[in-house]
Amino acid sequence: MLTYEQVRDWVRGRYGPRHAERRITDIGYAYAVSTQPDAYLDGDTSAMTYGNGPELVVKRTGAVWQFGSGPATMPLYDVRSEDELRRAMAALLPGWDPDRPHESVPVTQAQPGFPPVAPAYPASPAAPPAYPPAPAYPMSPAGPPAHPASPAAPPAYPMNPAAPAAYPTSPVAPAAYPAAPQGPEFVAADADNAVLVDAVGVSFDQRDVVTDFVWQDVQAVHHTVRGLCLLVGVTHRNGVFHECRVGAGRQKKLREWSQQLALTLGHYRGGGPGM
Repeated sequence: MLTYEQVRDWVRGRYGPRHAERRITDIGYAYAVSTQPDAYLDGDTSAMTYGNGPELVVKRTGAVWQFGSGPATMPLYDVRSEDELRRAMAALLPGWDPDRPHESVPVTQAQPGFPPVAPAYPASPAAPPAYPPAPAYPMSPAGPPAHPASPAAPPAYPMNPAAPAAYPTSPVAPAAYPAAPQGPEFVAADADNAVLVDAVGVSFDQRDVVTDFVWQDVQAVHHTVRGLCLLVGVTHRNGVFHECRVGAGRQKKLREWSQQLALTLGHYRGGGPGM
């Protein structure tokens, strides 16, 4: 079993020591290792690289997988066991052999454990328990009771019928279900792609492939303009970066989109584009 210390040393040798601990996220069956440059981890969002995605290092075997950050491979980062990863790879990457990773981190020692201790049994079987002798009962019949039986006393309370239960005259109100989250909403769309930001999170629709990011899974949201297009990027909590490009067609609409998106993100994230 690969330990955190072994992965940390491997990350230090691969990416340098500055952000080695920050790059590593424990996701249960594996470690997700961020591949972003040190400058981005220092806070310079312009240094972000695109398309790489994090590396997955499987704890049991040390296998290192690199799937990129395209929408088609995002489900691979959401699995929670090695068996789920194999099934997801068979469905999404049928040409890949799950037993032939890109590389492996050497597993130098199995996780320490404790051997079971054998119970100490006696050399000879235990003696049967000694039961006490049976009580000596008298051979003659018991004598009559010392006191004559007296009639049972009447009940202390009158035997009046119980009063009927008092039921409410009105039906019980149904359980109140929590209301759906409310808040401002931003939508930008062109003929192929769309971006939605609301109280639930961020959604990308790219040629009918929908990717949803709930707020608790979002590490950061970035947006910028390029030409007449609005670019919105989401960094998932597992380190994967996703981006959606929406064409505005006109400079006026692009400015409106940029302003509305900044206000909507400020409401939910409390900051600017990199929050």
